[in-house]
Amino acid sequence: MDLRRALGAVVALSLGIAATIGGVATPAGLAAPAASGPHSEEFANPVVAAGADPSMTYYQGRFHLVQGDFYNNDNIVIRSSDTLGGLGKADPVVVWEHPSCPAAACTKIWAPELEHIGDRWWIYFAGQEDDRNESHRMYALRSTGDDPTGPYEYQGKLDLPGGWAIDGTYFQYANAAYYFWSCLRDPEDTRVQDICAVRMSDPMTPAGDRVSIATPTATWETVPNNADLLINEAPQPLLAPNGRLFMTFSANASFDDTYRLGLLELARNGDPMNPGSWTKSGGPVLPGAPGATAPGHNGFFTLDGHPWIAYHARLEPNTGWAGRSIRVQPFNFTPDGRPRFGMAYGPDDPVVIDGGKPDTNQTPG
Repeated sequence: MDLRRALGAVVALSLGIAATIGGVATPAGLAAPAASGPHSEEFANPVVAAGADPSMTYYQGRFHLVQGDFYNNDNIVIRSSDTLGGLGKADPVVVWEHPSCPAAACTKIWAPELEHIGDRWWIYFAGQEDDRNESHRMYALRSTGDDPTGPYEYQGKLDLPGGWAIDGTYFQYANAAYYFWSCLRDPEDTRVQDICAVRMSDPMTPAGDRVSIATPTATWETVPNNADLLINEAPQPLLAPNGRLFMTFSANASFDDTYRLGLLELARNGDPMNPGSWTKSGGPVLPGAPGATAPGHNGFFTLDGHPWIAYHARLEPNTGWAGRSIRVQPFNFTPDGRPRFGMAYGPDDPVVIDGGKPDTNQTPG
């Protein structure tokens, strides 16, 4: 057992990071925490034994995790708990039940994304209208009040340019609103998935055409798979304490062990709609480890002012979609404002939170 495992999962947070990660529209539920006492607990990953594509928030002293997919009968559910370690025992509450097919969003309900926009909670999710993957589009729910557990009202389909769409997220940056999602580079070719962006006039309405800001080209993100797909998906904006904008994304096939988390960086004062303003990482930014195979498709949340990442990984290799489980761990920013995620934590890496602060004895990875 190496020193990192012996001491437990730890993170350096000497920068005094406040809850500035999200911007005005807080992606993945990065809402301001309630004025309750600081949180303490010790747990080990995974926090949920079966699940994928986590989106979480810590709000009014409770953790809320939204999930969909076949794990939840293609319904959208929220698990809530006073502790991260308790999420796996929390009863899933159905906040939206899919209709019978054929109908809008009747099947393949993927990657619901919880966001706090204005005074309401929103859940964006991908769904098909029949058994064809070509019919995947983005849909939205909006809460009737300021409670992440609902109730929610169905808002319908987003009319995103380019047709096929999954893994969408709304984000406000520099006095403008944007929507980022995984799109088809060529609407007639389902083989290549890019990260697309479009300006938004409101949380449901695109304004103008889309642009592609990332496409899979590097060796580490074009590992061959048995479906002959090239994939960039699951964009997640991340605003650093110094105002630098980053975006994590997932590459390769989620159904095999080549899945990886990459990072895009926007040039200082760059335009998110200018593909030339984005720089892609030279390799994965969250390496796997024993008990944490193929980490990817993440979300972000804050806990007592400190940044955390939620993602899925596999306890055992070669277990496909069914083998994915939900993980959470703290991370930090370097002095120049870059996120540093360290390594994915396995079940032998206890995570200690003492009075709101993760253990700071050493930096992960």
